[in-house]
Amino acid sequence: MMSAPEIIPSLLVDSAEEFERRLRLIENNCDTAQIDILDGSMFGATSWFDAEAIAAMKSSVKFELHLMVENPLPVVEQFALHVPNTIRAIIHAELDRPLGTLIEVIKQEHKMEAGVALNPETPIDEIHHIMPHVDEVLVMGVHPGASGQGFGDEQHGISGEAIMAKITRIHERYPDLQIGIDGGVNEEQAPEMIQAGATRLSAASAIFNDPDPVEALGKLQKIT
Repeated sequence: MMSAPEIIPSLLVDSAEEFERRLRLIENNCDTAQIDILDGSMFGATSWFDAEAIAAMKSSVKFELHLMVENPLPVVEQFALHVPNTIRAIIHAELDRPLGTLIEVIKQEHKMEAGVALNPETPIDEIHHIMPHVDEVLVMGVHPGASGQGFGDEQHGISGEAIMAKITRIHERYPDLQIGIDGGVNEEQAPEMIQAGATRLSAASAIFNDPDPVEALGKLQKIT
């Protein structure tokens, strides 16, 4: 039985101060928050993600890691060591590494759920061999690296409609799989994303660019 769709606030920041400010805004109003991890190795952009500093913030919220990095395991290891409320690690399908091995290490050694993220230009068939082993597929609604982009990937000529169709295809092929969508999530798009089969909607700018982030989060949660 699939659970109700979940809104997951996404923390893409460049400082400890901004991370904590955003965390405190949402921690009492959601179960899980996503930590966006960029070190410049995959998409050029960087973000702040110090596991020891996050542990010292002592929050009851659970964390998932969206690992937009070429070498994700050392980061997962740091969070497993210091932040016990880290429940899930999502790696990218575009890595030039054996995805099956990475997923096995995340699940067996670090006792976390393992997910795989697909860039807009990456077809589902590229990960068919690992689908029996993943807990979630995270469909990117934008090209990774920056918050606040519109839904779709102009860089690769991929429309929002094509991404919505991708969610539908994954849901039809794997009806019991958790499907995340990251990028372009807002009040207007969320209902269609859920109808297509998305069960976890990661939102950053729709929450944190709003004058009242808590109210914005609540509005998104009412849609689900």
